[in-house]
Amino acid sequence: MEATNAALGLTLGITSGAFLGSFALPMKKIKLWNWENTWIMYSVWALIVLPWFWAFLTVPKLIDVYGAVSTSTMLKVFLFGAGWGVASVGFGIGLKLLGLALGMAIVLGLNNAIGAILPLILDHPEDLLQPVGLGITAGVMVMLLGIIVCSVAGAKKEKALESAQDEAAQKTKGVFVKGLIICLVAGLFGAMFNFALIAGKPIKEQAVLAGAEPVNAANATLCISLLGGFVVTLIYCLYLYSKNDSLRLFAQKGSNINWLHTFLMGIMWYGGVSIYGMAVSKLGPLGHSIGWPVIQSMAVASGNLWGIVTGEWKGTGKAPISIMIVGLMLLFIGIGIIGWSSTLQQGS
Repeated sequence: MEATNAALGLTLGITSGAFLGSFALPMKKIKLWNWENTWIMYSVWALIVLPWFWAFLTVPKLIDVYGAVSTSTMLKVFLFGAGWGVASVGFGIGLKLLGLALGMAIVLGLNNAIGAILPLILDHPEDLLQPVGLGITAGVMVMLLGIIVCSVAGAKKEKALESAQDEAAQKTKGVFVKGLIICLVAGLFGAMFNFALIAGKPIKEQAVLAGAEPVNAANATLCISLLGGFVVTLIYCLYLYSKNDSLRLFAQKGSNINWLHTFLMGIMWYGGVSIYGMAVSKLGPLGHSIGWPVIQSMAVASGNLWGIVTGEWKGTGKAPISIMIVGLMLLFIGIGIIGWSSTLQQGS
């Protein structure tokens, strides 16, 4: 097992979260395409092209690695990835309906709790009531409180932007409720990404035996899990192409720049995911329970900061932004608690 380096692992986790919280930013620049055009091209880059390209570069004899792993392991990783794919689609729709800031807060908040606590309960129950387990739980609770505060700020933002007498405002309210439900479902399924990496430990071990550096070994697992996510995304987007007759929009005059925007989305998202795999390898036996809440909370923080920078909160007044700042402070405090907890692991 690779030596634990909590400081490096946390740094990588924070960097990963910053990338993941920023990946949707180029989406704001995309014109002339429907949501399904944008999301499928981002998914091609982020879930297929970049993962396989990077895995072939960093994992020797990649195909042989897969051949040495049981079919049941490969299937579990793929299915967990497909479950995460449901969340990915919901996440994309939720961002469109609720905005970058609030969508990030709700989806990643639920991911945070489920993806951090369940692996601790299932894989390391003996640590749950130890200082390290209690520290992780406390940090996650503080982060969840921060995310709730961020969500309250988002709701106040929506209220400030709408007029109770305006018919358009009633439509906005309906969109908010729909987006909230979608984001809640996406949040529940999103933690399956973490479970895919846990189920893929045999793939990671085979990658190391084949000569991959431990810090890069998770790249082999990512290819299979993200393939599962891509299949779900493709099915849903094909349905939308048929429903909206939107396949033709790829050839729309003046839309060529969209290909670059979706590539940038893919680079930032997969870059964040790949760095997360490195972070886990440095965070010790409880790396998934420690690294997951750090990257999720950092993603919420960076997503909200970008939301403010890009004008999502313009005209809302001081109160919603002040509440958001309190929520962000709680997120960073939670990250600090998790970081301290990582030093309490036995053998760290």
